[in-house]
Amino acid sequence: MKKRILIIFSTVLLSTMLFTIDTETVNSQSNDIPDFPKSSKDNQQLFGYFILDIYHDDIYQAIEDYYKDSTVHGYDTPGWKKHDMVSITEANNNIEGNDERNQSYSYVIKITLLPTNEKGIHLGTDTLYFAVEPKRYSSQQDPNEFPSIKLIKYEHKALQKKH
Repeated sequence: MKKRILIIFSTVLLSTMLFTIDTETVNSQSNDIPDFPKSSKDNQQLFGYFILDIYHDDIYQAIEDYYKDSTVHGYDTPGWKKHDMVSITEANNNIEGNDERNQSYSYVIKITLLPTNEKGIHLGTDTLYFAVEPKRYSSQQDPNEFPSIKLIKYEHKALQKKH
């Protein structure tokens, strides 16, 4: 009889402990969600960094193609307007090369950056315009035939020399 009571007590105790551990795990996971910025400028800046991360290879390739210089090392974000470095709008589908329906793009992204050389010197203020189609980002179609991102315009402004 004592053995049976001990087994029942142990089972109840073990069940209670497992439930408590499981509940603590669920509660701690819900607390892992970060606070979201309340400022629209902060949200816009985070959106800009998000886009730079997603399209980094395409951005860097466009910069290399423009400068055709092996000393191009990367790019910085403009400190004076970090919240405006990336803008997005709907595409009007009059983008060059949109003859076929499958090659149309939903959005145009405007990105302003400061390309740098290997010494960290800014080469100018450059604005890149990309047509993007998120639906093709992970599609099984040939990415060379129907790319998810396409450079449509590259603007370069030389930096003003300080006197």
